[in-house]
Amino acid sequence: MTLAHPAYSPDLAPSGYYLFPHLKKYLKGHHYDNDEEVIADVRKWCRGQSSEFFADGVRQLVKRWRLCVDRDGEYVKKYSAKYVAEI
Repeated sequence: MTLAHPAYSPDLAPSGYYLFPHLKKYLKGHHYDNDEEVIADVRKWCRGQSSEFFADGVRQLVKRWRLCVDRDGEYVKKYSAKYVAEI
């Protein structure tokens, strides 16, 4: 069986539910003079993350897929991160 690729959903994209919230927390309070400074700092932050950090995001994706299927495609983000971590 082949499943069709779903439309973009931030609750199922690791960048939306995992990467960007961590990056946003890091960037909070920083001030930059130009786009190049932001880009350089984001690259530095990404390179500083361990492989385990990214693996954890993928592990959470599997849990979110399962939750989405169990909820018949219902929006997952409204469920707390704690609840997702428990499944």
